Amino acid sequence: MNPYTQAIILSASTVRMLPHIGLYLLKRRQIDADLEKYSPDGRGLRAFIKVATRQRVFRNLFYYRMGEYVSVFIKWMLPPERTLNIWCPHIGEGCHFEHNYATYLNAERIGNNFYCLQLVTLGNDAQGRRPTIGDNVSIYTGATVFGGITIGNDVVIGAGAVVRRSVPDHCTVVGNPARIVRKDGQKTDIKL
Repeated sequence: MNPYTQAIILSASTVRMLPHIGLYLLKRRQIDADLEKYSPDGRGLRAFIKVATRQRVFRNLFYYRMGEYVSVFIKWMLPPERTLNIWCPHIGEGCHFEHNYATYLNAERIGNNFYCLQLVTLGNDAQGRRPTIGDNVSIYTGATVFGGITIGNDVVIGAGAVVRRSVPDHCTVVGNPARIVRKDGQKTDIKL
């Protein structure tokens, strides 16, 4: 995009973003950790304006960080992705949602550096228990994780996987039903 056109668009966007900018400045440290995952510009106000203007899924995360009662007053200015639903008491820093439509995140806790693609479901089982997700977890397109299970740290859950049992640290999980195909850097084939 032409740099002059980009400057005009960002300037116009800044006007409608004034309340967002104020809230960003209040929680800058936490939002900046997320911004680093979205922007080659890294942290800072300019990166925030660019990413919040262009990426609806980032707005979902921003509104989540601001809280339901604060964000309700500003969402109409920059609408979030309507089909990305976050029902989680805690999401750690450095979270990155990519192309997240039709995604439901209903977990007890999600750790730091969480990466999630579209059509993912984290949900409860028949008893109402929800999963707990560790740090440095990546969940790819169409995966389903449900029940009162724990997903360990440094775990990759492959596209379309259905995970209903706990996964230890340092694993790659694929398939339906899910199985561990890599553990601690070594190939394996372990049923969950």
